[in-house]
Amino acid sequence: MAEVSMAQAGSRAPRRTPVVLLALGACLVAVLALGLCLGAVRVPPATVLNTLLGLDGPRQDFIILGSRLPRTLLAALTGASLGLSGAIIQSLLRNPLASPKIVGINSGAAFAVLLCAFLLPDAAARLTPFAAATGGVVAGSVVWLMAGRLALDATRLTLVGIAVGFVMEAGVEFLLVTQTGPEFSAPLVWLTGSLWGRGWTHLASVAPALGGLMALALLMSFRLDLQYLGPQRAAALGVRLGLERGLLLLIGVLLAALSVGVVGVVGFIGLMAPHIAARLVGGRHRALLPTAALVGAVLCAGADVAGRSLVPPIEISAGILTALFGAPFFIWLLLTESRRPGATR
Repeated sequence: MAEVSMAQAGSRAPRRTPVVLLALGACLVAVLALGLCLGAVRVPPATVLNTLLGLDGPRQDFIILGSRLPRTLLAALTGASLGLSGAIIQSLLRNPLASPKIVGINSGAAFAVLLCAFLLPDAAARLTPFAAATGGVVAGSVVWLMAGRLALDATRLTLVGIAVGFVMEAGVEFLLVTQTGPEFSAPLVWLTGSLWGRGWTHLASVAPALGGLMALALLMSFRLDLQYLGPQRAAALGVRLGLERGLLLLIGVLLAALSVGVVGVVGFIGLMAPHIAARLVGGRHRALLPTAALVGAVLCAGADVAGRSLVPPIEISAGILTALFGAPFFIWLLLTESRRPGATR
């Protein structure tokens, strides 16, 4: 994926990883603190602290505890999930330009949300997270089945994912062109990757599942390294590559689908976070996965905080800001990789 070889990763990751993780953790805490202070109404840090300690009035309680705290925590949680999902998918596909989008998750979720608005207009806003998560999982499952199930091939999986994504995107464009009712207003906001209106209910609905999936992914980090051994050496070690690829792909799909379901299509985090992480700690997945998760959390939470504080009271969707930074990053990455054919993480 990055220009960091496995040999380099093995030599430097053990020394650098704790320092990098602590630094990223400090950055995340700083972003979360800014998220409580900044917005349409700016709140001084002392007032935020008093509110967290229960020493302020109901107005500050509503702004900080009822609105900003769950929203900022949700942005960090989903950003971490998207970063982790991107690292898993890039490793499985051995494609440095891969992301959750390449296995059809984003387009599947978007199509499901718009289809829900068309079929169930009265319940569209309420069902958006469920419809998006379902659409992402269904699209990922279709890709997995068409790519050969347990006999997964990275090239086939990539091509099938792109094909399924095109089909879903065609459905999205058809619905956007032919349907213009008011029931499509909430899905259109969701498509931009906005955390507007997200609260404790949304956080509670995904936190247990995302937390469990992230823990499982971190526990299986060593199994991702074994994917590079090849079928014969892996079989000699008792590793069932096909089965483990399927399980790891399922974890990556669920992480992205659940995140997209609750915050919308926040693009490029799954692409950027693994590359930034690889340049910080190398390519060993034991260090790479937690680093990618923290980078994703900082990126998503930072984009949300910036989006609601740059031109208050107008909010810029987090997905728009990540796209503004992610598109140049993708072009730079594409140019870098084109000069290094066959480069792997």
